Amino acid sequence: MMATGQVLKPGDHIYSKCFGGLYDHHGIYVGKAKVKNPRTGKEEQIENAVIHFLGLDKNGKAKTYRPQCPKCFHESHELGVVLTCLDCFYDGNTIYRYEYEVSLLSFTFKSSGSCSTFTSSEPDVVIKRAYSFLHKNNFGEYSFFFNNCEHFATKCKTGTALCNQILFGTGVPGAIAYNVARGFTKGLFWS
Repeated sequence: MMATGQVLKPGDHIYSKCFGGLYDHHGIYVGKAKVKNPRTGKEEQIENAVIHFLGLDKNGKAKTYRPQCPKCFHESHELGVVLTCLDCFYDGNTIYRYEYEVSLLSFTFKSSGSCSTFTSSEPDVVIKRAYSFLHKNNFGEYSFFFNNCEHFATKCKTGTALCNQILFGTGVPGAIAYNVARGFTKGLFWS
């Protein structure tokens, strides 16, 4: 499950590789959480919960269909900012912890979407931000390039939405190219 025997802590930014490493799915590990059982109407506690941002395919549908999870009751058609169990988040793939405050040199040579030079907020602030987005479901319209799950997780961790996995190249040159492209297209996606 977790790479190199690491232990998850509430407030961690985690990610897993999807579709053979084609892209990474990011979220905030929150530990214990309450979910509503739709069959009984009662709240139940799950031990390993993740808040993450799920998007749509090109037809506006969920990317995959799965039956309702027996642990967290998540259904694959529920999109936007969601709270699920860890199993629903990582779907059998290895989980990695996203690194913060890495040196510029490390950032340049690490794989895109795995780290940031930014400083992370304290875990309680990170969790509060994640729950705020969950309760208000207000992280905006999903965009694979400019408003995705990595943007969500870095916004929770640092207060700034960033995405390094969609870089146009790696490291610093890729980050510069990405931010230039985002600046040019910002008016196309946001008012």
